[in-house]
Amino acid sequence: MTSSFVSDLRFILRAAGVRRRELIAAIALSTVTLTAALALTLTSGWLITRAWQMPPVLVLSVAVTSVRALGISRALFRYVDRLYAHHMALRALTRLRSAIFTALVERESPSFSRGRAHVRLVRDADAITDFLVRGLLPSGTAAAMSVLAVITTALLSLHAAAIMLAAFLVTGIAVPGLVARAATRNRAARERARFIERLDLVLEHRVEFTALGRAEELLDHAAAASESDSSARVAADAPLARATSLFTLATGLAAWGVLVCAVHFYAGNPMWLGALVLMPLAAFEAHGQLAAATLAGVEAAPSLRCVSTLLTTPRHTRIPRERTAAVTVSGLRTEFGQATWDFHAPENSRVIVRGPSGVGKTQLLETIAGLRTPRAGTVTVPNSCHYCAEDAWIFATSVRENLRVAAPAASEKLMRRVLAALDFELDLDLVLADGPGSLSAGQRRRLLLARALCSDAQVLLLDEPTEHIADADATSLLRILACGPLPGARAERTVILVTHSPVPGASAALATPSVTVLPRPCAH
Repeated sequence: MTSSFVSDLRFILRAAGVRRRELIAAIALSTVTLTAALALTLTSGWLITRAWQMPPVLVLSVAVTSVRALGISRALFRYVDRLYAHHMALRALTRLRSAIFTALVERESPSFSRGRAHVRLVRDADAITDFLVRGLLPSGTAAAMSVLAVITTALLSLHAAAIMLAAFLVTGIAVPGLVARAATRNRAARERARFIERLDLVLEHRVEFTALGRAEELLDHAAAASESDSSARVAADAPLARATSLFTLATGLAAWGVLVCAVHFYAGNPMWLGALVLMPLAAFEAHGQLAAATLAGVEAAPSLRCVSTLLTTPRHTRIPRERTAAVTVSGLRTEFGQATWDFHAPENSRVIVRGPSGVGKTQLLETIAGLRTPRAGTVTVPNSCHYCAEDAWIFATSVRENLRVAAPAASEKLMRRVLAALDFELDLDLVLADGPGSLSAGQRRRLLLARALCSDAQVLLLDEPTEHIADADATSLLRILACGPLPGARAERTVILVTHSPVPGASAALATPSVTVLPRPCAH
């Protein structure tokens, strides 16, 4: 492990709330499990040696009972060990994902697209917690068991202890080192990503490629990527196979060496001769997981680096929120747009923002919502506002749960009333198995708008709410949003609406950015 890997790991463990005593407790439980297995082997060896002398049965009764107890306790300890380790890992996963999500929202991360954010939140968080269970804990357990096994063997034979120590160095350092060096050179991850990309093209865009007459070409590319992926996975498994062979060789030589020491150099109590001979068979069990632990560490290293970088990225300069439903924008220039915005939206007013694409309308809403820092000017950031982004996420759950994202306490009656007002015909209990893929573009816009209207926010920031909706229906929805009263949790609230569609009373020009504050109540 490099120093950067260790520092990243320590930082991530602190961010995930994993305390040192929890790690020590998890390693201790795993060590107790393997200690029970080691004690079972030693007791069995003593019992075999003592039973060879054919003593009275009562002399062996304690050893027989101990063997049974250790066999049962090993399974029990293993259950407790796994339960504790996975509980710790799942709790760490929850906290880590929460920290990553907060960082994605609060930090300046222009390089993080939605896809990369999804990778950080899902794949990287999974890789880190997977390393916690499959890498860090087995490594700590192997170190503890190595010390315990060498000390126990030294009490019986120093020569055998030296052989065990040498074998442990091979299985605990040389084998993981071989796996680590080979794993960093394999191309399996790159080929896997390429295959997934090709497969995604086949599944998601087969209709378009068929229309272009390129469906066969697309399938050929996907098949070639699949073959490359399979070859890369086989090549990636080769180092693990070599490491397994080296581990088996070291374990076998250790067992043979201890046997020779027991025959030629052991001068202790003959009853413990069998225990000494069987020692290597149980002592190396902890080292059997080190190759897989090393692979988990290699796979987790990029995730640790990326998440550490994300969590240490400077935060936004947060604009203080104010307890008001009025919005005042003065000389505002957004992060990337070229327009300068000036307007005042009184409480419960309706504001229409129009203008050519690229002028910064969406960034205006994001700045008012507090998601972006303005380049110049001032803005009122309402304390209670809901930003309905054009690409807001639709979750793979029921329609009801998608509405509750913004309104956890919304009643069934309220949700049905809002959906009816927006002509959304799907039932609340319908499960959107493919998330946004389960809906048409128009249905998706209606559902996102319904989510906003179900919220109790005093200010609604709506970005193109009628995009992809038929002209007649879009006009009707714009009339509701611009003139009210609104369906949903609040009939009257401040609405700032970005649209390319014409709105009665708003500026008709699209060539230049314009903001129109409609009078309340406005004429239908």
